[in-house]
Amino acid sequence: MARLKMLKSPLKMAATQITKVQVVADRRITGRRLQARRLSVWKRDPTCAVCGRLVPYPQGFELDHKVPLFMGGEDIEENCQVLCVGFEDEDGRRVKVGCHVSKTAADAL
Repeated sequence: MARLKMLKSPLKMAATQITKVQVVADRRITGRRLQARRLSVWKRDPTCAVCGRLVPYPQGFELDHKVPLFMGGEDIEENCQVLCVGFEDEDGRRVKVGCHVSKTAADAL
């Protein structure tokens, strides 16, 4: 009589996925160190890395990782770039637009 193989428990599978997300989140810097990095990267080159538009500090850009963390990139200043971000009104709500939104959507694929 053949033995039936058991499928992994959904709880174990979910725990594995959460652990991967936490590892990436643990590698990110936050707070004052992040703000200092934002200023440093912006001072080095205050233009969008994709479209070349001059972006204002601090609301005109997002700090972006050239190689995303989930793809093995490091959370270091050399892996960061400035990407423009803006807002447009669409059906009575503000929607984020710009090169950062486009790159993030492309990275997710």
